[in-house]
Amino acid sequence: MHRFEAQATRMTLAEGLAEYHAAHPGLKRGDALSPEAQIFFHRHDAVHVVFGCSTSLPDEAVVKLASLFGTTGRFSVLRGYALYDSLDIYRSLALRDILTALWVAPILVPRTVARCLRQRKPWPWSDFAGLLDRPLEDLRREHGIEVVRTGVQEPD
Repeated sequence: MHRFEAQATRMTLAEGLAEYHAAHPGLKRGDALSPEAQIFFHRHDAVHVVFGCSTSLPDEAVVKLASLFGTTGRFSVLRGYALYDSLDIYRSLALRDILTALWVAPILVPRTVARCLRQRKPWPWSDFAGLLDRPLEDLRREHGIEVVRTGVQEPD
């Protein structure tokens, strides 16, 4: 559990992104990605943080669904998932993780889509630079975003 995953965390979006990146040092970033993928994954990582998602495969599914139904990117986001850099990630997935994600999909998919449709307004997929210094709790309240694991308290 990370602080950014708690619904009521007072950490800022910038702090949440820093915590997310520190917790996942193996993620490709910077020059390891194509310029298009750098832009895409910056936005994708922000969705991880704002929607309180880990990098487990079920949470990755939530990020994809939230990107489609809970952000201003909508279906244009799919272009990022078709980039070579994204496809390279898919090839490395373990069968066990894929089967786990498929097992929880009947609950995960409708719940995530319903939460996104209940949002007050969509998360800005590409234009959130001005929001980096805002607390996640405030951003979530403003947009009506409910994190993946509601009721989880911020760790000490």
